[in-house]
Parts: sequence; C-alpha cells; structure tokens
Amino acid sequence: MSTVAKRPFITNVSIEKSIQILADPNVSYTLLYWDIFSVGATARELLAFGNAKWSNELVHTDCVGEDSWEEGKIATPFGVIPVLKIISPTNEEVLVAESMVIEQYLAKKFNLFGDNEWEDLTIRGLHSNIHFFLERALTKMTWVAPERRKRGTEIFLQHFLPEFIKDHEMHLKANGSNGHYIGDRLSLADIHLANVIDHFAHLPVASLIMPSFERSELIGKVRTNVEKHPLIAAWRASEEWESLRQGSFACYKKSALPDEDAKAMGLTKEE
Repeated sequence: MSTVAKRPFITNVSIEKSIQILADPNVSYTLLYWDIFSVGATARELLAFGNAKWSNELVHTDCVGEDSWEEGKIATPFGVIPVLKIISPTNEEVLVAESMVIEQYLAKKFNLFGDNEWEDLTIRGLHSNIHFFLERALTKMTWVAPERRKRGTEIFLQHFLPEFIKDHEMHLKANGSNGHYIGDRLSLADIHLANVIDHFAHLPVASLIMPSFERSELIGKVRTNVEKHPLIAAWRASEEWESLRQGSFACYKKSALPDEDAKAMGLTKEE
C-alpha cells in the first residue's frame, strides 16, 4: 500500500495571511521536485528569468519506482510533485501545486502573459497545448508499462510529433516568423516550448525525435531566443543545471524506450 503523505492547502497559516504572503515582494521560492528536468524544468527556468530568490528542494529518483518517495516523509496536496513553496520573510509558507498552475503563477508574476487580455488568453492556450503535448509523450513513451513503450513511441513519432510541429509553425508564422509566439518578446509559451523540446533531447530515442524539431526553422528561432536570454543562459551554465541534465539522462535511460529497441522496430533516424 502506498504511504505517500498528503496535506491540505489550508493549515495553521490563515487564508488571510496567505493572501498577504502572495502580495509580499520580499518572498523567496523553493521548488520541490525530482532531481531531473521533466515537468520541473519550465518552473525552474521561469524563476531564473524572474531573477527571483529561489532554490531547489530535490527529491532523488531512480526512475524505476525504487526511490524513497513513498516513505511518507514529504507531504504535498495531492501526493505528487512539483510543488512550489512561497516563503515569507518570517518563514511562513504558501503552497502552489500542479505544474501548469505553478508555471502560470510564475508567468503572471514575471509579466510573461503579454500586454492585454487577448495576448493573455492566447499565451495560456499555447502553453496548455504545449503542456498536453509533453503529457502525451510521458504517458506514451516514458511513464508507461515497458511492453507498451514501443507502440507508444511509434504513435508519437508518426502522429503526435508531426501534427504538433505543423500546428506551432502555423502560429509562429502568423506572428511574423520572428521566434516568438506573441509580439517580439518572450512569453510563457516560448519558454515552455524550449524546455519541452529539451526534454526530448534527454531521451534514449532523441536521435529519432530531435531531427524533426531541428528541421523547423521557426521552432529553432524560439529555442534560440529563449536560450540567449542572459538570466536563462546563466541558469543553464550553472553546475546545478548540469547536474539535473545528467540526472535526466540517467533517469530516462532506465524508464524510456532504448534506442536499440526503436531501431529494431524500423523507427530509424531520418536523414
């Protein structure tokens, strides 16, 4: 039986106090997540972009279900991570749960939803679609029973991946092919796209997936614009980022379809 611990949002910190903490410009942040990229990557990059006072609280995972997560030592609202801790100067906490909510909260905090309601709604729609694309990949190719990974990878490569690229090239072209989804500056959609593509670069079958992204000049421009932002570039040059990168390689080597299995299926790198 699972012993994952859970806790409510409402604790000894009152709702009124929580509202005050959320409005306090002097808070710090801690992101609780595994010691890999995955669905924690975008939140980390948003915190770097916002030049926030923040830190990682890393939970080790061996990616095959034999880590210490289920020992009940870490309580979260739904028994899953990531969770963002917003910490007041007096060390009182407000928790934000669920990766999409965390990302959208930080994007609002750091002005990554554009300048008006139309831009806000459009960026949220793009973000949601990119996030759903990642979830499809995770449930088809990674966090799935080993006997289903080959078929899931085949479906992803033949259907989900080309459709996603076609759709997003359409939206990027409509904005002038300038490497941004909206206007001429970074948004949550831009940053999330770059991090989701990075996720695929760390899979054993990266050689089958990444060429499709690399052939897209429009998507490539988005990645370049994100990666060259000074605060994001500094985060990606850090030892901590590199440690998470190496952890991702090690994790997905155990939990995703091996490259040799994909090649045995006839799914080979496109030239």
